[in-house]
Amino acid sequence: MGSSFTQFRNKGFWSRDTLLEVWLRTLCLHMESEVHSSGWQHDLRDRWLLASAGYFNGCVSASLDEFLTNDDRVSVIIRVSGRSIQSLRAFGAFVPEAFLNALNITQFTADWPIEWFERIADTFILLLRGELTSDASTSPTLPATRKGQTWDELEQPRKT
Repeated sequence: MGSSFTQFRNKGFWSRDTLLEVWLRTLCLHMESEVHSSGWQHDLRDRWLLASAGYFNGCVSASLDEFLTNDDRVSVIIRVSGRSIQSLRAFGAFVPEAFLNALNITQFTADWPIEWFERIADTFILLLRGELTSDASTSPTLPATRKGQTWDELEQPRKT
């Protein structure tokens, strides 16, 4: 599995493609009502749906600089991010394999810990607010490993 760099205003973070794809797809599900008519939200949602389709190994792009061209647009996506992480938290400690598979990104074989999504949501929001200081050379890859585990060990955290 590849990793991609999510960039906005020359700052950003690395994340595993599948985690980023799930996050972008979840954001699409929580866009504001304007997404249903022509405009930037509609176009951004279409871009995120394509970017999260599982085809861009190592090159998943959120296109933030292209679409978030003013503070009002940034504020909209921060609100969408808040709704998105709240919806994932509603599952509890783990986001179920069945939900992940319903997103139609790849075949999931386990539930994923909510802490991974909280980490990407927090980092994504910090980036949008201009509070993230990392760039491509200083960012860890989310979800960062913990307790000496590798991503492969973490990728399948709980069999259902």
